[in-house]
Amino acid sequence: MKNDITYLRMAIDLARKSMESGNLPFGCLLVDQHGEVLLTGENRVNTDKDCLAHAEVNLIREAGKIFDFSYLNSCTLFTSVEPCPMCASAIYWSGIGRLVYALAKTKYYDIAQRENPNWVFEMPVRELMEKGGRKVAIVGPLLQMEAYDAYLKMLKI
Repeated sequence: MKNDITYLRMAIDLARKSMESGNLPFGCLLVDQHGEVLLTGENRVNTDKDCLAHAEVNLIREAGKIFDFSYLNSCTLFTSVEPCPMCASAIYWSGIGRLVYALAKTKYYDIAQRENPNWVFEMPVRELMEKGGRKVAIVGPLLQMEAYDAYLKMLKI
């Protein structure tokens, strides 16, 4: 778990960088079974003008070009916030075997709010993954209070 905390803090730092670049505050990293960081991902929805450019999707697009399904099954994706349904599905289809997230999506929205009902499409990641035939290990929320405080500062609330 100690390494999980370290990687989650890195994901939160990536989220901060994403926001400083003019994007939404989400970041993630892919780590192999030996603890080596293979790839990082940041949200690029605003700068790329691409509604699908979520941090996890960006990382998975790159990972799929480099690693095969069976290799990814031994890897862990660490993300700053619980993934949305699109990103959770991408994690599932990529073959990534383990997901660890810092802040629950519901807690993120306690901070960031959701004023436009057209953007509400949420399902807990565990519930979504249970629908699939492949087991993805899920850990989180793991740094709930620390991540919550970090997001309060990032979003200047």
